Amino acid sequence: MIEFIKSLYDKENDEELYVFNVTHTICVIGMVLVCVIVRLFFDNPIAIYLSFATSVLFLLTMAEANRTRKLKPAIIFMSIVFNFLYMPEMYYMFDRSISVMPVYFLFGLMYSVILLDAKTAIVLGGIETIFYSILLFLFNGTMPTGLEQASTKDIYTSYMAAIVSIIIVGLCAGCTVRFRFMFHQRAQEEAEILKAEAMDAYIAKDMFLINMSHEIRTPMNAIVGTVDLLLDQDVSEHVSDSIYNILNSCNALLSLTDELMDLSKSENGEVSLYVATYDLSDLLMEVVNMMTVRLTESNLDFFVNINNSIPRFLYGDVSKLRQLFVNILNNAVKYTPSGKIILRVDCKPIDTDTIDLIVDVEDTGVGIKKEDMKNLFIRNEFESSVSENENENVDGSGLGLAICAEIINEMNGEITVQSEYRHGSVFTFKVPQRFTSMDTVAFVPDADSFRILVFEKDGDHAEHIRRILDSFNINSDYAWTRQDLERLINVNKYTHIFISNERYEECETVLSNRLIESNIVAFLDIDDNVHVQKATTVLTRPIHALNVASLLKNETNSYVREITRKGGFECPHATILVVDDNFTNLNVASAILSKYGANVITALSGKDCLRLLKDQDVDMIFLDYMMPEMNGIDTLENIRKMPGSRFASMPIIALTANVVSGAREMFLEAGFDDFMAKPISIDKMEKVLRKYLRRDLITAKNPMKEEQV
Repeated sequence: MIEFIKSLYDKENDEELYVFNVTHTICVIGMVLVCVIVRLFFDNPIAIYLSFATSVLFLLTMAEANRTRKLKPAIIFMSIVFNFLYMPEMYYMFDRSISVMPVYFLFGLMYSVILLDAKTAIVLGGIETIFYSILLFLFNGTMPTGLEQASTKDIYTSYMAAIVSIIIVGLCAGCTVRFRFMFHQRAQEEAEILKAEAMDAYIAKDMFLINMSHEIRTPMNAIVGTVDLLLDQDVSEHVSDSIYNILNSCNALLSLTDELMDLSKSENGEVSLYVATYDLSDLLMEVVNMMTVRLTESNLDFFVNINNSIPRFLYGDVSKLRQLFVNILNNAVKYTPSGKIILRVDCKPIDTDTIDLIVDVEDTGVGIKKEDMKNLFIRNEFESSVSENENENVDGSGLGLAICAEIINEMNGEITVQSEYRHGSVFTFKVPQRFTSMDTVAFVPDADSFRILVFEKDGDHAEHIRRILDSFNINSDYAWTRQDLERLINVNKYTHIFISNERYEECETVLSNRLIESNIVAFLDIDDNVHVQKATTVLTRPIHALNVASLLKNETNSYVREITRKGGFECPHATILVVDDNFTNLNVASAILSKYGANVITALSGKDCLRLLKDQDVDMIFLDYMMPEMNGIDTLENIRKMPGSRFASMPIIALTANVVSGAREMFLEAGFDDFMAKPISIDKMEKVLRKYLRRDLITAKNPMKEEQV
């Protein structure tokens, strides 16, 4: 019995059970007090027996509810007994004390409201309120005490009864509410502890990713930087092709490493969303670049159709969206030995600030049998069924599509598939996303000022370009032969000429014999060498709305680059300090900077950096982040604190292998002027030098020394 009583008030019980037991105990105590008061002041045996019987019922229902864990039936039963039987009976027996009854009625209502769920409490509480209102309306008294003819003793007794009723109900209600609040407070404290633990785990995982990124990108920096220097040398075409293969393989490894680290952020089979504002155009560029690198060894055509009117800045979980794109596109690549893959990105408005982001991935692969469709999004089932029937050499865990379905379900979206066996599949998913501004992913200002001539390698690619240019309302013409190209150039004036790298030989004579004022843009695969000698810019396939818009707005990114290796300036009077704890990284950075004639000094630690700055006049610093003893941010803070105005304004660039999401913002917030991710390339270095070196330190280089890549 003692153990049972202890179990009733065990704080390890769930909140509902604990509050139920405490409330019933308070009700039992209240009934006992009523028995005592009735015995002392009114001497009404029936009222005493009725109150005692009600207290016993409270005890019995409490015991039964604890045994069966069925609280709701017990609460409803006692609410009916207490509010519709006990209270009305007491009301009739003590009709000379009507004024105290509303107080007890209030306690009866509180019993129902505190213990029952919201819907049941509203229904039952409403019925009780109506019932009590009818009683009070039919049997109300004319005096404040409810007595028409009262002696002094009666009035005193009535007021004492009112005071006692308020005390009893106040204590009972206060205790019940206090225990309820105590549980909420304890739940909040536990939630805070869990939140702190989750944050610690998140930070630990984030630090692992940062360290992982650093350890992989540090040696890759040496490889890519050295290869980039080799490309700048006078080497044979055969050697140049081999170097390009090395560079492309390095880029592929870096992209796959980024993909692996991103996927590792998700727990296997568990989906948690971390929503924030993100740039959809950056996400799409990243995904397309990743897939383009992967497809370098395949014979597949990769087309990307992006609706340029999709809102650019959305609110959602960008990491999970990236995972959706990558998993579904990887699935298409795995099961498509030849043909093409088409990525379509569109949207449909839901309301004034929300869209459905709609993504289609179409392939011409092996397709899916009807009997396999039911297993499509079940872990391991689809992979095994397809491998057994069609593609024994396909690798994979079979988790990709199942994880996609779980993520999309968590985002309140949906995923569908249409497939014809041996003829390909179309996977479609849509997820609701809020947008935070009216900016679109791609736009071209003054589109009517452009006129573009397109000379593509085949009809499919030409039609693809036509759709993109039409979406921007840009005037365009299409040449199908060299004669078409020559005729159109003679007749019209074009702002740009888009030429496929594969068809350059057909138009080389035409371009060479005429003074072409147009911007000539070459379309290349990612692993192609540039053949179009007159081209000023290249677009890396796949061509889509984002890189076309960037080109026409004179923006540069991983898809839009100038053909000529810039190198058109020198900075022989600039002194540049490079700080890195890795000798190879120092040598690579020094070699690249030496191309521009800069005076390069190096330091292996933050302390060496501070020591050198006391004795050397430095115009710019490239500062590594992850160094022993004193990291890059600590070193930066010490530099800014050094006496002298030059240290406060000196350009300091974060040179780091940390490319985890948010790294750039972290370095800029810490006080760095800019952020350069490893591996370092000549193009990256040149942009930084042009932007941050003082103008008096830069001198023009002899144009004859510019080299073609």
